[in-house]
Amino acid sequence: MIDCVAIGDDIALTLGSTGPLACEVRAASGLTSSKIINIAGGKFHYYCFISAGSFDPTSSKLGGNLQSIRNITNCKYYVWVVPVNNIAALVVETEAKLHSDVTVSFSPGSDNTTPANYSVLVQSIINATNN
Repeated sequence: MIDCVAIGDDIALTLGSTGPLACEVRAASGLTSSKIINIAGGKFHYYCFISAGSFDPTSSKLGGNLQSIRNITNCKYYVWVVPVNNIAALVVETEAKLHSDVTVSFSPGSDNTTPANYSVLVQSIINATNN
């Protein structure tokens, strides 16, 4: 088992409770990045898996919100789940690069927001934690 916390929206909610990860979950369905700030803080974990930006992809506050989320979390390593929306994806990737954090992507399901296959995304995260 990995010492981790899944923070964010629907994707984090499912990831944190999925099989091999079994993380603490600080997530809820449909959360925007500004609402994620309110639940992101907490005790230390080795890994933070963060999913944010899918529900406010064009917000001018997204970059600042992501920075706030990262600043109030308490983890040694960060893995960001990159949203499907190209604008949000660029903002998440930029925030991750600022801190040399890892990013993982996924193929979207029929809603074009959440993963088509969570098992594939979980495996990508596990692979990212082994590097």
